[in-house]
Amino acid sequence: MSDTIDILLIDDDKFLHKFIRKTLPKERFNLRGTFDGPSGIDELSNQRPDVILLDVEMPGLSGYEVCTQLKNQENYKDIPVVFLSSHTSLRERLQGYEVGAVDYIVKPVEPEYLITKINLLVSYELERQKLQEEFSVAQKNVIMALTGSSELGLAIKFLEKLICFQDLDDVSAGLLECTRQFSLDCCIMLIQENESYWYASEGTISPIEKELIELCDKDSRFLDFGNRTIINYPQISLLVKNMPLDDMERYGRIKDILPILLAGVNSKINTLATQQALADQGNQLIYSFKQIRNNLYYLGKTLISNRQESMEVMTGLLNELNYDLLRMGLEEEHEEYLLERLDSAIEDSIKKMDSGKEMRDALYFILQNLQEVMSNHDQLVEAFNKSTQHQSVENSNSMGDDIELF
Repeated sequence: MSDTIDILLIDDDKFLHKFIRKTLPKERFNLRGTFDGPSGIDELSNQRPDVILLDVEMPGLSGYEVCTQLKNQENYKDIPVVFLSSHTSLRERLQGYEVGAVDYIVKPVEPEYLITKINLLVSYELERQKLQEEFSVAQKNVIMALTGSSELGLAIKFLEKLICFQDLDDVSAGLLECTRQFSLDCCIMLIQENESYWYASEGTISPIEKELIELCDKDSRFLDFGNRTIINYPQISLLVKNMPLDDMERYGRIKDILPILLAGVNSKINTLATQQALADQGNQLIYSFKQIRNNLYYLGKTLISNRQESMEVMTGLLNELNYDLLRMGLEEEHEEYLLERLDSAIEDSIKKMDSGKEMRDALYFILQNLQEVMSNHDQLVEAFNKSTQHQSVENSNSMGDDIELF
């Protein structure tokens, strides 16, 4: 639509033609006019207007009849029609709406009101055309999505199975099976702990293919050359050797889907590394707990043994002192004093050695907690392994080759 708005006025009132012609600024509006319905319909073939102002009551064809004819013609049905009428009843307005008009203006009309109405109608028409174009693009995209639903389904199935893979061999086998169903011939380099692992659809990789993948700039997501494409992620690089250049829509879909698959694989490799690190850490903790438990056990046993030996030594010492005191010929009061001091010292020592029971109880409590932690850790690992195995079996049983997304 040009900057100048083209308006066709169909009305048998000559005064109204003059009034509207004076009302509408010439630099903004181009007004053409006819005085009856058939002439107005003929005028449409000369130039398609942006807006039609249509009188309701005219000799011959009424405005309603003219509008009905226009809406039945493919070339003219989208032109906005505004009725001009001196009737103000709801019935008249409903009839105008029923035959396809977008607005209804009651005569006489104020100039500013008419200009505002026309500008609004033009804006409405521009917006309608824009929405129509967007709808057409969206419809095309839907058709393309439906066409690629099978490929999308394969990708979703792979991503659902990805969580159950236990190692790099499982991950590579699943990815190659998925790309094989895309009819793609691929080579894969997986990186874990700075080690490279190679896999291919055909089982072998040529030296030059390895070099291409290794030398490719890892900061570049895509590298296209001929019908070959390399896609890079930190933990995976994929070389596709037969991209479908003869079908550009499918080519575009594959270039959209493959990064999704590789992003999932990249995350899975990081997860596997984390799982292995946690497993190693868990084993180290178990070993440490066992060592601590053993050391605490022997420590407690040694404390008990030392206590018993100390008791025996002090008892023997007391008996020897009693005998020695008798031989020394000390006065009775001195002898009693020394014996009381010895008895008091021995009782204090026994009390302090009896506190070893509290230490033993504390050590026993620590041992019990360590055993509980070890048992919980073992149960957690066993539950995780069983859950992963169950999910793997469930996916393999429930997910067939048929894919239905809609």
